[in-house]
Amino acid sequence: MKFRYHTTLLTALLALVAAFASASAFAADEKKDDASHRNITSEWILWVKRGDEQAFEAAIKKYAAWRKDQGENTRWDIYQPVVGSDLDHYVIRSENHTWADFDANSKWAMEHKAGPQYMEDVAPYVKHEEHYFSAYDTKHSHWMSDEGYRYFAVYSYHFKPGSRDTVKNVLSKIHKAVTDEKWPHSYGIEYTIGGKEGMSVVMPMKNYADMEEPDPNLMKVVAKSLGSETAAKALWHDFAMAIHKRSMAIYMHRPDLSTPK
Repeated sequence: MKFRYHTTLLTALLALVAAFASASAFAADEKKDDASHRNITSEWILWVKRGDEQAFEAAIKKYAAWRKDQGENTRWDIYQPVVGSDLDHYVIRSENHTWADFDANSKWAMEHKAGPQYMEDVAPYVKHEEHYFSAYDTKHSHWMSDEGYRYFAVYSYHFKPGSRDTVKNVLSKIHKAVTDEKWPHSYGIEYTIGGKEGMSVVMPMKNYADMEEPDPNLMKVVAKSLGSETAAKALWHDFAMAIHKRSMAIYMHRPDLSTPK
């Protein structure tokens, strides 16, 4: 079976931002391009002690319900890896924020003593945790909302230095190609703020059958836009050279552990 988002396809899409000096700088650009500025995500990654997964899930579910009962306005969604080299962690994300939203949430957390409650309910089962922000690329993502998404293929990339202007130009060309074609397959691009500051491309799926390569695939769509398959392959090759390191995982959404609706 051909995996729908195989490495070759991703090379052109994901290497496009190779030249950005840092995710923090690009986040500033995204703020200028996004009129609403609601493109910031807060993400916690919790590694659970081996053997405590069941107890952790019961605890985090209880804690999520407690936060909602205490009047928190922020929604948190939890994801669990089902494919990848590290299956011992959970990702907790809250999306579509302005930076000021986190000031308000921090104030709420202090007033309601959310930290001590976390230490009591959840921390005993956690061996390590990390926290990052990320900026969603609203200008170049190609995302169609659908409540049926259950799985999310996440490709994480670090790039060699390159030309920022050239990269942005090519990224725009690919986005134009999928937009003009009305390509019915979603992908979202975001830039991590903190840590090694890489880039992720997220591709949603309703089920495992969605992993099949679509027809037309991205190569064909871009070739049509550029006028030839040769031009599309040249684009693939040029930006493949920008990749320094990459990894891939598939996450399953866990609404049962997330903020109750």
